[in-house]
Amino acid sequence: MGPEGRRVIRAEVERAANGLRVAGHALYLEPRGRPPLGFLAHARGARPVLPERAVATAATVKLLEAAQPRALRRTAALPAAYGQRFSLGSLELTLHPAGHVLGSAQLRCEADGLDLLYAGDIGGKGPTASLTAEPREDPEADVLALRALYGHPRYVFPPREQALEQAGAFVDRCKRDGKTPVLVAVALGAAQDLVKWLGDRGLVLRLHPTAHRACEAYAAQGISLKNFVELGEPGDAVLVPPTARIDRLKLGPHRTCAFSGRALAEKEIFFSGGAGEVDEAVALSDHAGFDELLDFALRSHARRVLCIDGHADDLARELRRRGVEALVVREHHQLSLPGF
Repeated sequence: MGPEGRRVIRAEVERAANGLRVAGHALYLEPRGRPPLGFLAHARGARPVLPERAVATAATVKLLEAAQPRALRRTAALPAAYGQRFSLGSLELTLHPAGHVLGSAQLRCEADGLDLLYAGDIGGKGPTASLTAEPREDPEADVLALRALYGHPRYVFPPREQALEQAGAFVDRCKRDGKTPVLVAVALGAAQDLVKWLGDRGLVLRLHPTAHRACEAYAAQGISLKNFVELGEPGDAVLVPPTARIDRLKLGPHRTCAFSGRALAEKEIFFSGGAGEVDEAVALSDHAGFDELLDFALRSHARRVLCIDGHADDLARELRRRGVEALVVREHHQLSLPGF
């Protein structure tokens, strides 16, 4: 028992100097800074400093080459294929598709007394699955560490086709009214699904450089994308990331539509960097929603689930209601434990 009468439980994932780490081992999970060894679950939001050695899929490495070439040159990439078990130090590791963005992966870590599945950012499955990422697998494990970005019950996403049809309808309305349609979406993930859906229907998207580089990297790895051009070329609609300064693009009369899971929670969506308030918002996310996170955790048959970040408290509460031991991993090495 701790000093306040709390039971002390040693979690399989712990907070350390550079973020999350497999407890008792050298491997960091999506670390900050430059630890000796880290696992990169995907290429979205890659930091300018990477681990000295980085485990990732080959697709993630290719996307990092497009987005963070300098950072990648300073790390020793250790590309791994899905489903192939390999040894790294004291751990046996296996990568499984996460369904989030191209190359995204879950990591299974095995050692004496350890069977841990780290599912950082997982995508949807079936009706909510990405059009341009590998289909998600649902592995079983003794312990599951699951990020809970959308772990609140309000986040139940519509079928992906429905959200993409809304994108097409938005473009049609803008063109009919003589205004430039501006789609605001993350440059890696949602952008490629929008390009895939709209491009296959004959619409040409003018892409911000970050989204354009990512689409080129997708196409180079065999993902069928067409009808996308650079921002300065003619086209039917403009696509920019949330950080873009739309007021600097000199688009003339235009309307903006944001594509984000946050559309289910906020009437008005605001973005950093100057995109400001948008005219419309569509619930299109590359992350699994609350119902999918819950189902994923239950299908893992894990005896313990470590809920990380986001709406971890809400997800853990519902898992405990279902009879699963669920803990919330917090900063400063603390765990939120039920009933203690």
